[in-house]
Amino acid sequence: MAQKLLSRVNCRSFYAVDTEFERSRTFYLNPALLQVSVDDTFYLVDIAIKELAELFLPAFKKLILHSGSEDLELWQQVTGAKPEAVFDTQVAAALAGYSLHTSYQNLVEAEFDVSLTQGMSRSDWLQRPLSDEQKAYAVEDICYLEDLQQQLSTQVSERGLMTLFNVLMHQQLDNMDQDVHNEKLFQKLVKSQRLSNEQSVRLWRLLLWRDQLAQNRNKPRNWILKPPEIVAVVQQVNQFEDLFEIGLYPKFVKYNGRSLLAALQNQDQSCDSAPPQTIKLNSRQGQHFQAMKKAVKEKAQKADIDPALIINNASLKALAFQQGDLDALPTWQALVEAGF
Repeated sequence: MAQKLLSRVNCRSFYAVDTEFERSRTFYLNPALLQVSVDDTFYLVDIAIKELAELFLPAFKKLILHSGSEDLELWQQVTGAKPEAVFDTQVAAALAGYSLHTSYQNLVEAEFDVSLTQGMSRSDWLQRPLSDEQKAYAVEDICYLEDLQQQLSTQVSERGLMTLFNVLMHQQLDNMDQDVHNEKLFQKLVKSQRLSNEQSVRLWRLLLWRDQLAQNRNKPRNWILKPPEIVAVVQQVNQFEDLFEIGLYPKFVKYNGRSLLAALQNQDQSCDSAPPQTIKLNSRQGQHFQAMKKAVKEKAQKADIDPALIINNASLKALAFQQGDLDALPTWQALVEAGF
């Protein structure tokens, strides 16, 4: 049956797909279910079975998804590769005049006047057998994706924004190689806690150490150390006994305290890398940031889109910090070429 289905898959065609997974207690995603439409037939594939996941996911090269960042993460985790192309209906909707984060359910209701099943997204997708309600919900999650692709493509094209959409889809695939979690938390904590240069270096080493331990144990980062605990370690810990003083679990300190200190004190080479530059704008950079922010807003108003589709605020600050220009942005160039 599996081979018969896969023999019908054309690598040049787009396929409506969705995935269900579980991650509440792990670092990595636990695959549960693949939903895919092939030749107007809907299939539910049990990708909790490793062999089926590794057989089916690589077969689909071009994907129609809705808000697909985690689906793509799962794809790369299982296959070790990226799809060749992706059509994200949430992004297309944002370019067609909807709000930036319109849900699949709201989009289907607006486009087709159909109300979809609610309330099953948080159910246990690893349970077997799946309930009839879960199966119905799983099919609904892909049922309208191909129609949405067709309708939204027309709307985006009519607005002159298809070049921008293609740029955003390329960026979505490129972003699969970038895990910015540590850098975002680093910038946030350095700013909010007013950390010194020495403390910033210690913070970066600690974040790298936490990532390694979370991956090795396959546990969520916050199960290792929560942000308030990270700050306490960075600011107050100089020797092993200090780890008990800041309130960490004694068992955690017993098994992990020595390696934590080694990373903090630069005795662990795997955590010895330069931290990101702290983004703090001087007066000239601040003026450049405000000028670019105004230009982005004006360009977005002309195209009738959310400014974040051109560049988000954090990335714009980083661009100003690096003394970069809007002309270097592929999204900006796409709008200029489209006449906006």
